Amino acid sequence: MSELPLHGIRVLDLSWIIAGPTATRFMAAMGAEVIKVGSARRPDPSTRGPAFQAYNQSKLYASLNISTTEGLALVKQLLVVSDVVIENFAAGVIERLGLGYEVVSAVRPDIIMVASSGTGHSGPHKDYVAYGSLLQHYTGWNSISGYPGREPVTGGLWADPWVGMELAMVTAAALNNRALTGQGQYVDFSMAEALSATIPEAVLDYQMNGRVKEPLGNRDDWYAPHGVYHCVGADRWVAIAVTNDAEWVSLCQLIHRPDLAADPMYADAAGRHEHRDHLDAAITAWTIQHEDHEAMQLLQRAGVPSGPSQDILRVFNEPQLREAGYFTELQTSDGELRDLPGLPWRLEGGPGPYLTEAPVLGQHNAYVYQELLGLPETEVDRMIEDQIIY
Repeated sequence: MSELPLHGIRVLDLSWIIAGPTATRFMAAMGAEVIKVGSARRPDPSTRGPAFQAYNQSKLYASLNISTTEGLALVKQLLVVSDVVIENFAAGVIERLGLGYEVVSAVRPDIIMVASSGTGHSGPHKDYVAYGSLLQHYTGWNSISGYPGREPVTGGLWADPWVGMELAMVTAAALNNRALTGQGQYVDFSMAEALSATIPEAVLDYQMNGRVKEPLGNRDDWYAPHGVYHCVGADRWVAIAVTNDAEWVSLCQLIHRPDLAADPMYADAAGRHEHRDHLDAAITAWTIQHEDHEAMQLLQRAGVPSGPSQDILRVFNEPQLREAGYFTELQTSDGELRDLPGLPWRLEGGPGPYLTEAPVLGQHNAYVYQELLGLPETEVDRMIEDQIIY
């Protein structure tokens, strides 16, 4: 029987909140043994929310106070038997704890250390403390998100899971390099740079044309019609994106407006973009007569890219996600059976992703300290009493 891609890899997870735990969640699902290390002295803030149940699936969870001398020594013992260590503290924190890369690589020379921080570990802003929601402003993302003439979008937490996926990817690349060369790696990961890399058009437009990009709402720089159109119901909408002339003609036929398709004013993308307000009104006159799912089905059959704008309740009950097996039923730490998000990929010809419920702090202390490190039970009990394993 084939194994999952990261079978045999052990990851020491010193990260917390969202970005780092998302990365290690993906690694665990791909077969790595992920040991999350936390402490009651300074608990992971995400523990108090339901997101913890998703970001920490499939992991082991050991408690350890690494601010103590003995706790630091235990971390180093875990490093010896680990392939990867990941942390996402502010720059300088891991070094002050005594676990900088020089220390880590001295303990195990071929280890891969992934260090993620808001702005990276060098440069004038390296000491800034940042969360993903703040970095969306720092990198200009929120300034181009929203509707024209209104305040920019102020919130959102998509940056952390996005970065988590990139952290998992770069770790897999480093593991592949080690398999080929035998060399370990230090990965200095800047969340700000990762986010900036996703908006190259806005950055280059300013450099080349001196233009500062403004928010467009649901519209596009080039394509039209392109937007979200009101359907039957107080808050029901269908998204439509016309990206070529054939889709435009199909749309006009569907909404019974062949006159628009025949009008030279709308014959190409530039003309449709210039007159998009008029076209949006014509499309809305048709969509307002249909339920959003009905409109989507009619549009899709006509070859026009479209989809309903759904709230969370409808996403949770979406047949595609249900029948594809995206939601996985797991018993969470409160004893309840819950459907939790799975993974967006399938490994053809091999076993499915490894998914278990998120653990609680200290749940796997016996395995980590007695079985893995070989400490006597009496010694573990003493460390618990002294709040080292804590």
